[in-house]
Amino acid sequence: VAFVAQLQRTLLDIHALLDYVEILYPLLASLPLKPVHANPTWIGFFTRNTEVCESLYFAGVLVWLVHDEEFIPLTMNIIHPVQLTFPDNIVRAMYLESGVSKPFPSIFQGPGGLLCHYHMCWHYEGTLTE
Repeated sequence: VAFVAQLQRTLLDIHALLDYVEILYPLLASLPLKPVHANPTWIGFFTRNTEVCESLYFAGVLVWLVHDEEFIPLTMNIIHPVQLTFPDNIVRAMYLESGVSKPFPSIFQGPGGLLCHYHMCWHYEGTLTE
């Protein structure tokens, strides 16, 4: 099962990279004047940067801008503002041992990006017979 899961994750990574190279990168290289229809097969993107938000919006990527309201430009089209919530009660309830929180160990600390992605992927080191 672990081998199949690792293969699936690797194939999904390749598919995402191909989507980026074939679809998204050309749109980001020369942004259209009007937003492109969003691709319904993409999950979307969370960002704190308004310039990145605008670029991805015009390229047809679903974008969630995580920002304080007073810092959002008046020209930005906000469809539905939401209150940011943290599921502390859910996370803590799942990882309590004798009343003490035992979260997963930290795999990577630092800025996000490709390097973070590769450090967070643990490869299966077993054999197919296991």
